[in-house]
Amino acid sequence: MKEPDPDSGGILDSSLGGLGVEMWYGTERSLLLRLLPRLPTSYESPVLHDLGRRLLLSSAIAPPRGQEETRGSLIALRIDRLAAMGLMGAVADMMAIAPSPETDTDLLRVHIENRLLLDDRDSACQAFAAGGDGLETPLREQLTVFCKALAGEKEAAGITANLLREGGDLDDPAFFSLADALTAGLRPSVKSLPDPQPIHIAMAMAVETELPSDVLETRSANMLRTLASSPLVSDSVQLAAAEQVALAGAFSAGELAGKYAALEFSEKELKNAISIAEGQPTPRNRALLYQAAKQQDLPVARAAAMQKAWELATADGSYRLSIAVYRSLLESLQPSAELLWFAADAARALFLLNQSDLALTWAAIAQRHGKEAEEKQVAVLLWPLVALAEGSSTGNVHDRWLSALADSDAAEAARKAGFAYSLFEAMGERMPEARWDALLGDSGPTSAMVPDLGYLRAFRTAASAGRRGETVMLAILILGGGDVAEFGPSVLSEIVIGLRMAGLEDEARRLAIEAALAAGL
Repeated sequence: MKEPDPDSGGILDSSLGGLGVEMWYGTERSLLLRLLPRLPTSYESPVLHDLGRRLLLSSAIAPPRGQEETRGSLIALRIDRLAAMGLMGAVADMMAIAPSPETDTDLLRVHIENRLLLDDRDSACQAFAAGGDGLETPLREQLTVFCKALAGEKEAAGITANLLREGGDLDDPAFFSLADALTAGLRPSVKSLPDPQPIHIAMAMAVETELPSDVLETRSANMLRTLASSPLVSDSVQLAAAEQVALAGAFSAGELAGKYAALEFSEKELKNAISIAEGQPTPRNRALLYQAAKQQDLPVARAAAMQKAWELATADGSYRLSIAVYRSLLESLQPSAELLWFAADAARALFLLNQSDLALTWAAIAQRHGKEAEEKQVAVLLWPLVALAEGSSTGNVHDRWLSALADSDAAEAARKAGFAYSLFEAMGERMPEARWDALLGDSGPTSAMVPDLGYLRAFRTAASAGRRGETVMLAILILGGGDVAEFGPSVLSEIVIGLRMAGLEDEARRLAIEAALAAGL
């Protein structure tokens, strides 16, 4: 009986959000081996983060090996990407169904590095002893130094470290300082470590030394997640790391809110939270604002506190982080005419949080109870988001929306209208030609990021052929981990259409709404 292919294993079937057992049907294995390692480690887009996670966790028949392919473990690549994204629970689940780490060098590296980050030195060194000869340098030599020192072979570890230093192939002052501390008892001095690796974390834990604040420059969500609760860094660095990893999608809003709530503030600080936060947008002051909002018992006072927090977050670029942190407080508010002034803010935040039903309820409050001209205009400006969520732009709101846009300059109004129309059409709703014609002459050429044409062509081909996994993978690679609105309506519309062709209608709609919000609609 043929052994099951470990590369086909996963923890998500279709009922749990998996992309389908046949999602790789028709995709070349060599393409996956090339492109999976290029998936982002952090995502500004919640939709793309969710798709990336599901792509890596889905149970699916792996493409067969080519006749000349002898190496390349897909399950190891998938686990490596999950680790880089900071999804440690998912890594543990996938490691449980993967082959023994000692049988695969890539799996062994991921396993050892995760043990190092968890300060499980014994397990890391045991795994290294069992199969570490196949690891690439310099990790193999660094582990040799570390594990020999832990085993009491400090003289041998010191000799190995000195050979590395004298060879000149490893430019890593932090490692050598930590190695000297482990082998010779010298006081470590790590002045800069902008790209910390798991071996640095484990060695620093072993010699109990603090790491510098520039560790925050790392681009690894896994490393940031470790730093968010590490005694090796200051409390301020921990909190900043927690914010970054929450933005990357590897830390839940609830976890970050818990960190905010755990900080201690004086009564004076809490009473003056807004003025303090306005003066300096720091992680600690964002936590102060959160605690001040949470203390408010009256819905009006709580909504006012959230509105101010979001205003400040918009100014310092942390809006998406802020609404995620305040999610539970927002969802606890009952939409009402009393909170009319807050309805548009609440609706936009909830649309971005993928709470469309509740967002529509708030939008209805704004539309139903707005009496003054300004209140009515605020409600009308929600129209594109409401139309995308409901799947129809018909009705008499369109003209009032255009009129409300006219308060800005004509070129900006035309840009927003064109963006909205493109997204409507991407979701399958044909816009009347008259709407498009009305935009001509009001705007000039706009600049937007242009993806590599090879990737875009491959995406079109995969989507047309119904290759779901490949379509999702290429969509993520095209849009990357940054602001999706940077690509403009043409590229975004094509991605939305492709996701729909691959049978991902809900994800396509969520991405369209997300893009609309990012574009200022």
